[in-house]
Amino acid sequence: MKNLGMTALLKAGLLACALVPSNHLTTSACSDPNANLDGSPKNSFGIRYSYSCMGLTWRHAFNQLNQFEAFVQPVSTDPVKEFNFYGGRYIHRFPQTEFPFTPYVFLGVGMSTYQNNMPNPTLKENTKLNKCLGYALGQGVETKITDHLSLSGDVAITRLNDEPDQMLGIIRMGVGMHYTLK
Repeated sequence: MKNLGMTALLKAGLLACALVPSNHLTTSACSDPNANLDGSPKNSFGIRYSYSCMGLTWRHAFNQLNQFEAFVQPVSTDPVKEFNFYGGRYIHRFPQTEFPFTPYVFLGVGMSTYQNNMPNPTLKENTKLNKCLGYALGQGVETKITDHLSLSGDVAITRLNDEPDQMLGIIRMGVGMHYTLK
């Protein structure tokens, strides 16, 4: 699992470096040239689905490149293995002019709850509700559908502190839709 995690992190870093525009200080390097030029913060609300749970999100854009996203995903879509996630993440965007999408990388922290409703007695699994802290590192892309609506997709390596001596590592894919208030 360690080799898979390091390989994915290396690929994410290489992709992020390759997507950085050559002149990132100009305002023309943004997929939305009118975004946040007056310095006013932008907020957006949306829905998000990632690895068998879904919920609501709130984003705050500090500037063209940096955002914070908080999310609450209390709805589990798998009745056997109920998995919920609550947390936040810092998003750094790499605006592009040639493509209709904006790539980004993120680092997130949060709390997860997990419950197996059909345990395997031979593996000594139980049905108790487990709570654990975790973090995620990932990358994704976002594209504007309209002036106010955007669609995003991402993939992350997520590590959860399942028990004091164990860590659970999973690769999570997610999609989201956000409505931006202007």
